[in-house]
Amino acid sequence: MVDTILAWIHFVFIFGLVGTLFAEFFFYQRTLRVEALIRLQRVDMLFGILAGAVIVSGVLRVMYSPKTATFYLHDWIFWAKMALFVAVGLLSIVPTLHYLRLGGGTAKDIAVTVPERDYATIRRVLALEVVLLMFIPLCASLMAHGYGYR
Repeated sequence: MVDTILAWIHFVFIFGLVGTLFAEFFFYQRTLRVEALIRLQRVDMLFGILAGAVIVSGVLRVMYSPKTATFYLHDWIFWAKMALFVAVGLLSIVPTLHYLRLGGGTAKDIAVTVPERDYATIRRVLALEVVLLMFIPLCASLMAHGYGYR
């Protein structure tokens, strides 16, 4: 039963992570009113919190799974999944820093207009995060069917 509850918690955090990334992708606009920028910063912060929760719940699943840690640690698809997660996490630093820079001068402003080059860069990074994140469930499915275990 512990494994089932941990799996459920892990999935809830993953769904939250995916939802916040999609929200971030759709909330990010070239012109952001101060309220929208604050919302975007909060969604980005929630993304980071949920990423941490996914890691903690994933470690707990590895530790308390009936499949033993060896099952996971000797599976190359598990490591591919981890690499994808790390890549998404590292990419997410770029928009986070961008949002923080945008927030510096907005106290008296009504809106911020993002320079076209910066806007295009952040949109590409967010899109790449989404694409990479979508391959993680494929890895999980392959693992569940035993394709990567040596």
